Amino acid sequence: MSRFILFKLIIYLILKINTVETAFNATAYALQHRCAWSVCNAIGYPTYYLNYTVDCCTLQLPLNYAQPDNRTINISMTRLRSNQTASTNNTIFALTGGPGFSGWNLFYLIPQFFSASFGVTIILPDHRGTGLSTLLSCDDKGSQDVSINCINYLISKFGVDGLNQFSVTSAAHDLSVQIQSYQADYPGRFVAFGISYGTFWLNRFLTIYPNVVQTAIMDGIVNPISSSDSRDDALGSSVAEQFLSFCQLQTACIQNFPPGQSPNVMLRNILTSIDSNTQQCIKKYLSRFNITSEKLRDIFFTQLASTDAYLDRTIIPAVIYRLYRCNSDDRQALNLYFRTVTTAAQTADDPNGPGFLLSKALNFNVIQSETYLAKGETEIDNTTILNLYHSTIMASATPLRYYNLRSQWPKYPIDQYRYQIANYTPICMLSGQLDPSTIFDQASQVAAFTTNTRKFYAIPLASHVTVSMASLGYMCSLQLISAWAFPKLFPSEWATADCIESYPTTFDFAAETNAVKQISMKFFNTTVIFGLNISNDDNSISDAYHVNIYYSNLILCSIFTLFYSSISK
Repeated sequence: MSRFILFKLIIYLILKINTVETAFNATAYALQHRCAWSVCNAIGYPTYYLNYTVDCCTLQLPLNYAQPDNRTINISMTRLRSNQTASTNNTIFALTGGPGFSGWNLFYLIPQFFSASFGVTIILPDHRGTGLSTLLSCDDKGSQDVSINCINYLISKFGVDGLNQFSVTSAAHDLSVQIQSYQADYPGRFVAFGISYGTFWLNRFLTIYPNVVQTAIMDGIVNPISSSDSRDDALGSSVAEQFLSFCQLQTACIQNFPPGQSPNVMLRNILTSIDSNTQQCIKKYLSRFNITSEKLRDIFFTQLASTDAYLDRTIIPAVIYRLYRCNSDDRQALNLYFRTVTTAAQTADDPNGPGFLLSKALNFNVIQSETYLAKGETEIDNTTILNLYHSTIMASATPLRYYNLRSQWPKYPIDQYRYQIANYTPICMLSGQLDPSTIFDQASQVAAFTTNTRKFYAIPLASHVTVSMASLGYMCSLQLISAWAFPKLFPSEWATADCIESYPTTFDFAAETNAVKQISMKFFNTTVIFGLNISNDDNSISDAYHVNIYYSNLILCSIFTLFYSSISK
């Protein structure tokens, strides 16, 4: 009898050890809900990729974890399983950004980081509300046209209380069940890897479930305390100012700009002249691209924040200068530039339907409820938002996108986990010095709170999600996270930070290297990135040209005045 009681006590402790104070028992639920893996219902995606076999599992999990026996929803995850046999199962759960992106956004990326030869299994969970999980959409066809009609549809489908369950905390419970369900069938080493919003989701998971995974990784860190979607534009633009200031450190860049006209100042003047319809280069020669100050800000911000086109941003100072000078060579280059970035921004209809890769409805639900305001921040009106926006030099488009529905959105209540920072699980953290999406200073603040359990790496000049630089041959971030995640699989020297010295510490804005020459060819069809400083032709309309014409005419008038004065005498 005593052995039986002891056995029951051990089982009870096992069920409790993986959770902190929460009424829902994820471990018990996971053991009762196991995965049946099958072919993914995703059109256009392979069943075999880079020596990984691809399959999917959809679990029926509670819509409301406070009432787990009531309504359930689909929560899906995709598995990429190596054909290599290994003595130990090594599994990494990769949490994507957003909020609103599905795990499918990482499908072609993560397998490139972890070769199938290492025998690591990759799991890509779909956050509730997107991907193959139960979708948050604006009509029965999956529309993501977020409006007051969308709000009404969501309430009619789920009710306010049901819509409130599409939260970060509910997604953390989902993840716990997914991981523990998989652990039951494939025990081994488990790692959680979050990027961008995925770090916010991961922090919530680790706060509630500190012992489910052995370790964790965050890249592109969202600060749970100070991140603020209502003030993001101003913070991101401060990074843009810092980025452009590097031009002044490179003689080959700054020598193209007139005294007192740094790229920062010149860009501000261009944005102002666009608003007043006096930016002649755009007005006269680039009108077919419908370039507003908002659109130009968004184009530059997208290039600055790009996770997969790190070098594209080096073109920005040259674009600024060419808009200013606007000679015939510049006009030809700028037409190609805007045609290229405009084409890149166009997306084809997803055969899997709207919301498969990004649910804007989920994005709004999480941001309006949790991340729109930082801790202690108060609401701001539309005038303040627009003033902040117009003070920027680079920013995402539609600054009022969240404000316009702010009062109507049925925001879910903030729970006790909202401003907590996970402080138990070991975490490797990486942040780019020039990340305009998740600000470096805020990321380093998170690391400072929990130095005993975290290791923080600052990656010089890197933008959003530093591991993406591996595609350019900068392998340090990837080596650091690989050695942290699976130290028995990867070389021990990968765990040292010495490799950070291999990253560049300045920008090649003048296309002096072959890599940036290729960027210049891509956008301008020339390796002379600042173009030919040819004499201004009749159609050239730069400010400097107008000043020269003014003074030339003034000199001619003086000469003729003197000439006729001498004749009259």
